Amino acid sequence: MRKEIYNLLKSSIIFFSCSTFAKDPQVVIVYSAEALGNPAYAQVIAGIEHMNSHVQRIESTGDNNNISSILDATHADRVIALGKGIVENIYRTEYRERTLAGLMYFNPAEYSGVGLALDNRVLVEHLARLLPSVKHFFVVQQPHFQTIDYVPNNLKSSAVIEIREGVDSLDTIRVLGRLLDEATSADAIFIPANLPKNILYEVAKVAWDKKIILLSTNLSHLENGALIAAYPDDFALGEQLGRLVSRPSPVYENIKVIKFALNRRVAQHLAIEFDPIVLDSFALKIK
Repeated sequence: MRKEIYNLLKSSIIFFSCSTFAKDPQVVIVYSAEALGNPAYAQVIAGIEHMNSHVQRIESTGDNNNISSILDATHADRVIALGKGIVENIYRTEYRERTLAGLMYFNPAEYSGVGLALDNRVLVEHLARLLPSVKHFFVVQQPHFQTIDYVPNNLKSSAVIEIREGVDSLDTIRVLGRLLDEATSADAIFIPANLPKNILYEVAKVAWDKKIILLSTNLSHLENGALIAAYPDDFALGEQLGRLVSRPSPVYENIKVIKFALNRRVAQHLAIEFDPIVLDSFALKIK
């Protein structure tokens, strides 16, 4: 009987040890030293650390030749690379299969991790609450710079998102111009996040005169005619990356937690009044 109990306890200890290891992999976060000036990085890193107990940070100084040996020394089980340059460098090493990418735009064919593009399903759910009178949301963007991922959704919604893409920057501007001609005050348009400033000025002027709602995924557009800007919650993005660490196979996700900012002056011009509870839900309000 004692022997059976001993063997049972021994098996339990081994199982517990293996389970503990499986739940707590050694995670290494790699980012460029220059990136520390960007507050988003600090928030994302904090989110990752909130989800994982064994985390090391590595500030890369741009010496790409040593990145493999540095990672070897950390005994990394999983690597979270932040920023395009860092991701590209690590994907050239034997650590590519263990690496999750973050804080950059990419598609599932390129990398594993969390891309910066917003999830259209999450987005339309919020927009239906923020702007219930709008039933048609247009998204204008380029195929190679998608800030909103379109995933077909079978769930019924009071609002519809329609994607319109140009083949390049110039064609995308033409697509936007045609849309401004046909849109009405009952529509809302997500303008391209990388729209040149001179074009943005002209677009904002037309939209202001026609009282068309402009939306953007670029926070700076809030001061240049956009009513609402949608952008990632950086801490939640870090948590999302942190959760993917435990996934055994490569996986791609887009942003799940979105913040919204409001331009009060544009809202006043458009005669849009928000319920106090809805107004409080905006993370940022200007003017």
